[in-house]
Amino acid sequence: MRLARLSIVLLLVTGCAGFTTESEFLAGRQALLRGEPDNARSYFDRVAQSDPQFVSNQVAPPRSIWTYIGHADYNAGRYAQAESAFERAIGQLSEDYIAKLYLGLTRLRPPEPTVSSKAFSLQEVTYALREGIDPKRVATLARERGVAFDLNKETETQLETAGANNSLLEELKKIRADNTKGSGVTEARRSQAAKELTDALTGLREWLLYTISYTPQGQFWDPSQQIRNQLDLCLKLLAARPPNWDAVIANAEWVGSMFEEESDRARRDESAERNRQLRR
Repeated sequence: MRLARLSIVLLLVTGCAGFTTESEFLAGRQALLRGEPDNARSYFDRVAQSDPQFVSNQVAPPRSIWTYIGHADYNAGRYAQAESAFERAIGQLSEDYIAKLYLGLTRLRPPEPTVSSKAFSLQEVTYALREGIDPKRVATLARERGVAFDLNKETETQLETAGANNSLLEELKKIRADNTKGSGVTEARRSQAAKELTDALTGLREWLLYTISYTPQGQFWDPSQQIRNQLDLCLKLLAARPPNWDAVIANAEWVGSMFEEESDRARRDESAERNRQLRR
């Protein structure tokens, strides 16, 4: 009897721990989507400490917790840390194509410049805008203090949602470009990045086609074929000689952002369809 009670207690403890880990992950993911990479990183770090092999069943295609740690660092402009996290993610899950995608993108980013400790983080800029500080004032402060992050497709959208206008976005790009002036990416890194991006984009396309053709959830994925078209465009850009690297980065970042959003959208559409079927 005591053994049975102990077994039940252990099952309950294990279940609670799993629920807490998943909750921490989802909270971190929401912070990441809101443009709070530092907050997101705190949540993801706790998940990794609790379960270094964690893979959430809430997102598709499957990706490691280290992919999300790397994603938070990437959005925060911490490229060296992001690169290490993506490499660890691929070591854990060889078919983590999102990690491969962002690893390639990380290698195309210039080395991190030395910035002031007072430089604005993405999270600080997003918070200021949400608090109603005028974008012109934010731009003035950013010129004075500097910025510690790059703008990509995802972070631009997050800043726009928080209240950034085009003038502020252009000013942030200019400030960051001035910081990184003279620090280029070597051809060896670009060649390595091109291979990783090609593998990632090909793997994502194959995963998407299989999901659409052979799984019950497939009917809810990419109904407009927008993602498939973008994957094809990215592969063509990479095959060009020489590639337009700015276009490669912008379009590959769009792919990463869309897969994050599509996972949620497909899940919502599947749930709505299930509810409609039950009401019949």
